[in-house]
Amino acid sequence: MFLTAWVALSLMSIAWALASPLGSGPDEPAHIIKAASVVRGVLVGPQGDTGNIVDVPRAAAWTATQDCYRFDLNQDAGCAPGLASSGSETVTTETSAGYNNPVYYAVVGWPSLFLTGETGLYGVRVVSALISSAMLACAFMLIAGWKRRSVPAVGLLVALTPMVIYVNGVVNPSAFEISGSLAVFAATLSIVLHPDRQLLAQRLTILVVSAVLALGARTVSPLWVALGIALPLLLVGWRGLAPLLRNRAVIVSSTVVALVAIAAVAWNPISTRLAVDARTTPSSTDGFEVFPDVGSSPLFGFMKMITLSVTNGNDMIGNFGWMDTPVPDTTIVVWTVLLGALVLAAIYLLRRRRAVFGVALVLCFFFVPPLIQAAFITTGGYIWQGRYGLPTLTMLAFGLAAVVAGAIPRRTSGAIRSVGSPTRIVVVIAVAFVYAQSYAFVSALHRFTVGSSTAWKQMITEPAWSPPGGVILSAALFVVGSLLLFVVVMSLHLTKNPFDDDEKEGRREDLTPRTV
Repeated sequence: MFLTAWVALSLMSIAWALASPLGSGPDEPAHIIKAASVVRGVLVGPQGDTGNIVDVPRAAAWTATQDCYRFDLNQDAGCAPGLASSGSETVTTETSAGYNNPVYYAVVGWPSLFLTGETGLYGVRVVSALISSAMLACAFMLIAGWKRRSVPAVGLLVALTPMVIYVNGVVNPSAFEISGSLAVFAATLSIVLHPDRQLLAQRLTILVVSAVLALGARTVSPLWVALGIALPLLLVGWRGLAPLLRNRAVIVSSTVVALVAIAAVAWNPISTRLAVDARTTPSSTDGFEVFPDVGSSPLFGFMKMITLSVTNGNDMIGNFGWMDTPVPDTTIVVWTVLLGALVLAAIYLLRRRRAVFGVALVLCFFFVPPLIQAAFITTGGYIWQGRYGLPTLTMLAFGLAAVVAGAIPRRTSGAIRSVGSPTRIVVVIAVAFVYAQSYAFVSALHRFTVGSSTAWKQMITEPAWSPPGGVILSAALFVVGSLLLFVVVMSLHLTKNPFDDDEKEGRREDLTPRTV
């Protein structure tokens, strides 16, 4: 299950890596330069006028020149200057990501050490895509050990918005933050909801590795990892938690995660240098505010986030490039309907601890991001982007699906027939996922190759910019990957778990009571 899901998600992410022009991801030039400098031994670099000064291959610095099509949907990427030389010679440049935690960059930046020019940059993207996809694939593998896997599998599809897959395909630490937080959450839910001593080591390994990669991604990443571990514990009382806390493997794993978290938090005073820069940087550059609302009150920051909830929600579903390439309205509608259906099912079915868990997920989704922005706005200004809240959205969708599955009464045949067979429902949702994801991908590819206002056929016949291998290769990789993920979900739905029968429950040794 893991291998199939990993291949599927990797194909989709690598398709994005090819279909997105180099430097077109959010703040990607800064992240590419940071990655190239970290693997060459420079973790920060001295402060310059617009960032930290580092020496990197010319190809990495060249990505900062690819900006002629930003914020103009009708301008294709063909206007950007090409790389004049091999790009291997060393140049001095600056990166605004210089103070960021170096963990992500050290893990993904090594292809730039031995691959030159654009090839090395695509190599960095592919490594980021493969590792992020592996963490997401772990969530599918974990579900394979659950009872009633259909609803959680569908919930995981809903959690994987186009923006999640897109971020995996560009150079951005948000990829590890989002995928890692979700994997941590899925592992903890597995331990709590479906305890199995034989699977405990596997689940803890996934939790620890994913947490280590996620904790060093961004300043706020330790909070998402903490929520990914703490929220599922609401489903058990102290009597259920005590056996876990006494387990040696749990103690060792918790210690490792805690130590890495301490190290990540210790780096935060360095990474929050951004707030210092906000007070000394000009308020605008080329007509765009760099640090808007610096000096505003926390209440203003909180209320501004609340008023932008719909915009940020749409951006979490998909707004590619420098937040200048939104997904089609159809994709927004599909995800809104699927998320709405999960919330309505939760309201109808969840009781007791499950209801408390569901309410906690909703509250975290709606209020934790505004509280973070409120705490930062006075010194750092308004910095929130939709994808920053994706850890809460992925936990919301997958978490609700996980507890709704356990709350569905066993005798629901009449109700199910009224809307269709379970298999038909899963097929419809999975098909909607493939369609909405593919439509979002092809729309972005159309924008980058010929501009959004140009006829679609010119994307193939007369592209002004082409991804490596051509348009058809990128689109084919994405469609094949999404269809393979469809197969994964259907397999989870149709394949019988050997522990599904109640009389076989005795074969499992619980570490937590079923008090949900």
